[in-house]
Amino acid sequence: MPSIYRQDSRSDPYDASMRNFAKARAKWRPPRPWRSNEEAELIKRFVFQWLTCRDRSRPTGRAWARQLGISHTWLQKLVRKFTADPNEIRRIQSLGDPRSAEFIRAKESSQEMRARGELRSYRNTRSNRFAVRSGY
Repeated sequence: MPSIYRQDSRSDPYDASMRNFAKARAKWRPPRPWRSNEEAELIKRFVFQWLTCRDRSRPTGRAWARQLGISHTWLQKLVRKFTADPNEIRRIQSLGDPRSAEFIRAKESSQEMRARGELRSYRNTRSNRFAVRSGY
C-alpha cells in the first residue's frame, strides 16, 4: 500500500517511531537498584517477622513500612510473596530473626553504594523538598 505522505516530506510516523524504538532498545540497560542486597534481605526478614507476629500491639502495615523506610505497597507485595511461596518462608525462617544492628549496617552500606553511584538516588525526599522551597 503506498504511503499517504508525500515523497518529499518526512517518512511515515509509524516507521519513524519503530526506528526510534529500535534505537532505544539497543541502548537499554537495567535500572540500578534502590538499596543493597543485604538491606533488601533484612527488610524481607523484618516483614516476615511482622507478618508472623501475633501480639496485640503489632503495628499496622503502613506504620511498619514507615519504620523500615519502604513503601507499604512493597510490604504488601512481600506478604503476598510469602503467602504464595512456602519455600521462601522456609528460607527466611532459616536465616533467623533480624537484628537492628544488622539493619543499621545494611543501611549504611546502601548509603555508601549510593554515594559511589551504584544505587539509585532518592529524588523526592522530604529534606530535598524542604531545601528547594526554603532556598529563596
